[in-house]
Amino acid sequence: MNRFAVRRAPRRSLTGLVLKIGAGLAVLVGAGLGIWWLLTSSTFAVARVESGSYRFTSRVELETALADFLGRNIWTLSTDEITDRLADLPWVRDLRVRRSLPNTIEVDFREWRPLWQVSEIRGGAAGNLRPLVLVEDGRILEFPGHVVMAGLPVLVGVPAVREGDRGVLRVDSNHMNQIMELISAMEDAGLESVSPVDFIVTRDEGYAIVLQDKRGILMVGREDFTDRLNRYMTARDHLEFGLEIDLRFKDRLVVKKLDD
Repeated sequence: MNRFAVRRAPRRSLTGLVLKIGAGLAVLVGAGLGIWWLLTSSTFAVARVESGSYRFTSRVELETALADFLGRNIWTLSTDEITDRLADLPWVRDLRVRRSLPNTIEVDFREWRPLWQVSEIRGGAAGNLRPLVLVEDGRILEFPGHVVMAGLPVLVGVPAVREGDRGVLRVDSNHMNQIMELISAMEDAGLESVSPVDFIVTRDEGYAIVLQDKRGILMVGREDFTDRLNRYMTARDHLEFGLEIDLRFKDRLVVKKLDD
């Protein structure tokens, strides 16, 4: 017996090898045809773009922005492309886009909230036909013509600049931070539930809140808005109408009679 005999490997069947190669090619061809069908079939051509409820964005603006996407293949249409297009609409925020097979794009977004109407802007001539309003990111926008404006307080004399190719008006960040703090303080104190506000006037010494019905003017400066307004709310029932009430001094009110 030969101790050094080596066992030979079995011969591979040429037919089996050919079959395996053929099966692999068939899978590749099938996958390629499937991808080609997904990318070219009219089944996946976008037929509808659905959106949730919205108020300040006009239907015409939205349909115009989305019109180019109809008929596009749902797989090759980038959601980023839709997001970028809708982000150009002034009232759109917090945008989400998703595909709903076979042929629908779903768009969901929130809109910016108008805070105050704006008048007598410093540093940037307005020249707008419709009323202007301040929104939460500091931009000053034309209020849409298809919506009835609620009775918003009017911010007077706020400094703003025009920026970008479109010349959008924007309040600088320092003033905008103060405005948001003032709005929060007014809401926390419940000021407008008892003394509705006509104007918020921007002065060199800070903000002055002009109350409706000649109730008075509240000088709140540029800081500590919550403490100052709470001090007014505590004392308001003991104050006569027609006073300018300076709340900038800690633990006291300074009042003077307004000229008629």
